[in-house]
Amino acid sequence: MKIVSSARAIVFLAAAALISVPVIAATGIFATEQAASGACGADEVVWVDLDHGRFYHKAQASYAKSGNGGYACMKTAHAQYREAHD
Repeated sequence: MKIVSSARAIVFLAAAALISVPVIAATGIFATEQAASGACGADEVVWVDLDHGRFYHKAQASYAKSGNGGYACMKTAHAQYREAHD
């Protein structure tokens, strides 16, 4: 019985992982700076303020300050949002 439960849990987690990947790829927004950094490679990681449709560079005071936002690669953010000027 434990083996069946464990197998079901593994299948469920694998399916959940496969479903979540396209969502991240489609939006380009990451919950953590580390996740964005891994996906962006050499591209700069920026903070996107989703409420205002702007993105901030790490050196700017508003970087990672808004409640409704996330991290993104600079190229992706530049194509979808306006660059903020503090």
